[in-house]
Amino acid sequence: MANANNKYTVEEYYGELVPVMLIKDNHKHKDDLTVTLNGTNYQIKRGVKVMVPRNVALVIERAHAQELAAEEYIENLSAGSIGVRE
Repeated sequence: MANANNKYTVEEYYGELVPVMLIKDNHKHKDDLTVTLNGTNYQIKRGVKVMVPRNVALVIERAHAQELAAEEYIENLSAGSIGVRE
């Protein structure tokens, strides 16, 4: 995996398998998660630790961060913290 200098190439780094565990509940997060990246589909089971390529884990992480930001925006909007332009 590593070259003579013990450094990864970009492809090796993003292709390296890393552990991911997605929460599972009986509401919004009950089904498996499907991630499509560069035309490849990954179906990730919730509630168990699975190994996925690092680039897939980063997609999941970024999607989660965006979901949290959207929820925060909606909370602030409904609380009147964000002004509405007329």
